[in-house]
Amino acid sequence: MLVRICWGFVGPRYSRFAQFVRRPGTVIGYLRAVGSGSERRYIGHNPAGGAMIVVLIVAMAATATSGWLLTTDTFWGSTFMQRGHSALADGVLALVVLHLGGVALASLRHHENLVRAMVIGVKRPAEPGDVA
Repeated sequence: MLVRICWGFVGPRYSRFAQFVRRPGTVIGYLRAVGSGSERRYIGHNPAGGAMIVVLIVAMAATATSGWLLTTDTFWGSTFMQRGHSALADGVLALVVLHLGGVALASLRHHENLVRAMVIGVKRPAEPGDVA
């Protein structure tokens, strides 16, 4: 997580938080466009993907923190904390499944292998109507 957070500040253009963290209204508008099948192709992260990155980082940090707290004297054996940690871990898994579904949908809709693009860091060049 720390590497990804650092990468969000010093990495290449499309890896930086400043490039893909959008306002909630923009994310909602994008999701509506996805629902109607009219979303635009983004060269970097689309608004939903950017939001998912932030949510995943926060959820993983909360899961790690609650797991660590379970090792402390204050929360050792705490049923409440154990249930919270378990719920957070299950939530992270659900977010990963949702993220994979979004990647698959965007790959199909835009005729582009996004998994390959994530690995090699290159997408096909921008076309008219794409968001750079």
